[in-house]
Amino acid sequence: MINFNLRSLLIPRKMTIQNLADASGVGYWTLVHMSQLTYKSIKFQDVQKIFDALDITPHELFGYKERVTQ
Repeated sequence: MINFNLRSLLIPRKMTIQNLADASGVGYWTLVHMSQLTYKSIKFQDVQKIFDALDITPHELFGYKERVTQ
């Protein structure tokens, strides 16, 4: 399962979604949907803007966790 670590990246930076929207140029509601995992698709250019605004790599924003099967 792919993890989207946006909220956990904002906390140590003391940033809000609005701060990131202002810094990156990505729409506020786009970021809200991304952080709540309710998005249907993600534009590559929006992700690149997040990388640039937070000075992070794709590995930091996206993670992978294996599903536990029972």
